Amino acid sequence: MSLRVLLQIDIRPGWEEDFERLWYGHARYVNRLGDNHGQSLLRRTDGAGGYVVLTDWTNEPAFRAFEQSPEQQSYLKKLWPMRQGGSMSLLTVVTELAGTA
Repeated sequence: MSLRVLLQIDIRPGWEEDFERLWYGHARYVNRLGDNHGQSLLRRTDGAGGYVVLTDWTNEPAFRAFEQSPEQQSYLKKLWPMRQGGSMSLLTVVTELAGTA
């Protein structure tokens, strides 16, 4: 079984480029962790400064351990001044179908 984490992050106006740079730098670290199976950063198309992060993990305990890591806590300290809201959902992947194109 795998875990998909969906983060919705609302960034303060004018901080979008800084956020994208910060996220990408941290994502390169996360990508090297054995229990992380990929991640995506998506920007809302309505121009409201909203982003969605999708990241896949082996399981919830692995994700929770990552959340408490010093590296993640350091990232969050840099992220918080840029944020104006957001939410997190933990999702169990039931079925996934690849496209044929």
